[in-house]
Amino acid sequence: MIIITLLGLTFFFAVGYFAYNFSQCLGSFSRLNKFLHTKVIGVVGVLVYIYLVYSNQDALIAALKQPLS
Repeated sequence: MIIITLLGLTFFFAVGYFAYNFSQCLGSFSRLNKFLHTKVIGVVGVLVYIYLVYSNQDALIAALKQPLS
């Protein structure tokens, strides 16, 4: 169970960092950085990512457990 936890946390933080950077890139590309700072846009992207992970946590846990069964 510890391995699943470490693997899940690693993926969670890696994808969260990607969501942060990708949101900043989208903000710059769509010129939202004229109104908001790019770091604020990145934080909004991470908050959306955390909401999506929280709302779909049953499916994510099932996907992590499937290779073990």
